[in-house]
Amino acid sequence: MSRRGGTRVRPTRKPIVVVAGEDRNDRLSLRILLEDLCPDMRGRIVEISDPVRLRQATGANLAARAETLARKVRARAVRDDTTVACVFVHEDLDAVDDDRYPIVRLQVEKALETALGRAHYALAVAEIESWLLLFPDALTAFCGSWSVPARHRGRDTGKLADPKQVLMKEVSGSSRRYRETDAPDVLDRVVTLGLTAAPLGRNRSYERLREDAARCCAEHLRERSQ
Repeated sequence: MSRRGGTRVRPTRKPIVVVAGEDRNDRLSLRILLEDLCPDMRGRIVEISDPVRLRQATGANLAARAETLARKVRARAVRDDTTVACVFVHEDLDAVDDDRYPIVRLQVEKALETALGRAHYALAVAEIESWLLLFPDALTAFCGSWSVPARHRGRDTGKLADPKQVLMKEVSGSSRRYRETDAPDVLDRVVTLGLTAAPLGRNRSYERLREDAARCCAEHLRERSQ
């Protein structure tokens, strides 16, 4: 077994895409987006259920955590008798988008690449709820009483210090308040409405996810499938 997910024998299944994250909601949200951004991933995405804690790690501790994740990814590939096309790992930055974001993202992604090879670090700024605010129509489609205030439309949602509170107190109402478990269902509406490639506003971390999904789709899936 190689460190990059390959096996010494020819696999019998198509290469898989592995998703990991902080919790089940985040993994499901990431899966929904990836399968829409790259239809070739449908039926190939598998999850590592253990919570990921990489953002605050550094040095040897970060390398060790990345290698622990890599062992689980390789074990899954062996179990499924296949190879790994690429790995997507999601975490929330829990801070606004500033000069620190690319530093943290690159630091963790390099550790993941060392351990796994083809790995993409989906570090959401400030949290995954900031991605939901890019799609006002999907939020209203999920719950008819929800509406994104004009001051939050067409903006950089990565600059919001607490997008979850915006959703809970300004978008949703007392009759049906936003819950973290709503995120995958809202993103389902994003996909149904065909909005994944047309956010209203911007968010650097969401744009990065789209770029990474396109790269895995165009390069890594094709290469592993040959």
